[in-house]
Amino acid sequence: MRQSIYAFLVTLGTVIGSGFLSGKEIVVFFTRFGLLSFPCIFLAFFLFWGIFYFMMLRGGDALERLEKSPVANISNIIVCITIGGAMFAGSYDIVAGSKVASYIVMFILVCICFYVVKKGTASLGKISTVLLPFMIIFLLINGGLSLDFSKPLLSGQNSLACIYYAVMYVVFNTSNSGLLLAHMSKNLSKKQKARVSFASALVLSAILLLANILLLQNGAVCGEDMPLLAIFGGGGRVVMQIVLFLGCITTLFSLVFSLACSLRGLMRARLANILAVILPLIVSFAGFGFIVSQLYPLTSVLSALIIFDLFLLPFFKKPNKRIHCSGKDAK
Repeated sequence: MRQSIYAFLVTLGTVIGSGFLSGKEIVVFFTRFGLLSFPCIFLAFFLFWGIFYFMMLRGGDALERLEKSPVANISNIIVCITIGGAMFAGSYDIVAGSKVASYIVMFILVCICFYVVKKGTASLGKISTVLLPFMIIFLLINGGLSLDFSKPLLSGQNSLACIYYAVMYVVFNTSNSGLLLAHMSKNLSKKQKARVSFASALVLSAILLLANILLLQNGAVCGEDMPLLAIFGGGGRVVMQIVLFLGCITTLFSLVFSLACSLRGLMRARLANILAVILPLIVSFAGFGFIVSQLYPLTSVLSALIIFDLFLLPFFKKPNKRIHCSGKDAK
């Protein structure tokens, strides 16, 4: 039961990051298509459910495949560095009111990231168990109280491209979960895997739907770097800042772990652990808005490549040596 909860929460943690909770990536992939975004969110639910379940079933093969596939390995490195950079940038922007406070927070995050890549999935499970429930509850209550159905909805772009963007959105987010799901679900039964994948898809889609409605009701904020945050004022804004920050760090920890796994196939484990934290930190200087609006859609193509290479191609031979991703073995 505990392993199922860990797998569920870690899965959510890899997706619900600053890009998701700020509303920026939701605008890019869904909201800008207006009413067409609703059937696309419905499609996203089934895609999340199916891909998560498939990843859990094929996780062991994918880990073996990763070591023998330079294309998937390098693609995973690029994706993790890009999204990790957005998480660092988002965290900095949220506490940017004071430079001293921002530097202190970033230093603490870097230290925790090093702890995560060293300790592995056990640390991710513990962190997610503490942070994710509060984050989701605060988000649903705060967002639900802000709904105003008397407002007209943003008309958006009437384009079937929304289907493509919905598919790429799911692919983009699930590719980061693949390696973690392989570790977190390896001791789960088939029935438990089905339940975890369904619950994860349901919660993600519910939050996505809520955020999309809020953004459609407040179309003027869609051009902001953090449009969901711009909707709220007073106490609601403070709550959203807390939710955003928690979302940033839970996703960040998952990404540096996944990045360290890939880097360990190319270099010594200790150097890989260091670079898994430093490289996303460097990318974060490009700025949160630029990374999410410009780099996320491009990176989604690499995400599709990762899923295809690791989870869809047949597996005939097993590698002689596995990448050590538990964290405890990496010294």
